[in-house]
Amino acid sequence: MFIHWYPGHMTKAYRLLEGNICLVDSVIYVLDARAPLSCINEEFDKLIRNKPVLYVINKSDLISKADLNLWLNYFKKLNLPCVSTNSLSLEEARIVKEALNSLHVNLIEKYMKKNTIRTPRSMVIGVPNSGKSSLINNLASKGKLETANRPGVTRSIQWIKINNNIELMDSPGLLFPDFKNQEKAYKLAAIGSIKDERFDFLELAEKLFLQIEEIAPQNIIKRYAEIINHKNNSHIENIAFSRGFLLSGGKPDLERAARTFVNDFRKGFLGKICLDIALIHKDFLYKGE
Repeated sequence: MFIHWYPGHMTKAYRLLEGNICLVDSVIYVLDARAPLSCINEEFDKLIRNKPVLYVINKSDLISKADLNLWLNYFKKLNLPCVSTNSLSLEEARIVKEALNSLHVNLIEKYMKKNTIRTPRSMVIGVPNSGKSSLINNLASKGKLETANRPGVTRSIQWIKINNNIELMDSPGLLFPDFKNQEKAYKLAAIGSIKDERFDFLELAEKLFLQIEEIAPQNIIKRYAEIINHKNNSHIENIAFSRGFLLSGGKPDLERAARTFVNDFRKGFLGKICLDIALIHKDFLYKGE
């Protein structure tokens, strides 16, 4: 299975961001908590340049507190400002506002000394479906942007004034022009950052099953206890037979079973799981942490 999705609107969006980066004072980099490192797009490094960056680990309610703390400590050790939030929580939006104000404190003081009123501006970036628009809506305390649980909803740049201290530029979710790292591509597909039509759902489901079975086998058993009684060729076949997903002739409906399993992961029905957690352990071990 080779995964690749980089539609024309992303090329256009990247050029727009490249042309507008000079208009902002900082960058808010939104990462999906289920795969934070996989959400980091190397193309953004060229775009960001020397702008201060606030990393926001979003959808934090979908992973365990222990895993979340590992990620927060990871960024702290790299001296990178980072906060976590559930973009559906209005209360947690306050944390992002406070972190942004800290990021802009020197800029605000600079303009105060000049008796100049200017609202600091931030560009919000991230992969598709990372929750950028939902986060902005919560920061604004009301719905101003269209949101949906699928990639590719935001197609253009939009400015949103949050208050006198924050003005945000929303941007379309961007992926990598060249998906050399297929492990990243698999994880982005699993969390819904790549359109479902662009990959083999059955292969994705099988790989996801094996990884979750390694990370949290008890979660598999809890959700699909009945598959233990089936001994077919694949895990997805087991799910199809155990759930009664059958085609004519009694053949298993593998597509339906695969989609059911992946959607169970995306909705949190398989527990609080971070697909990148092995990477952070390897990184800390390498650095002697």
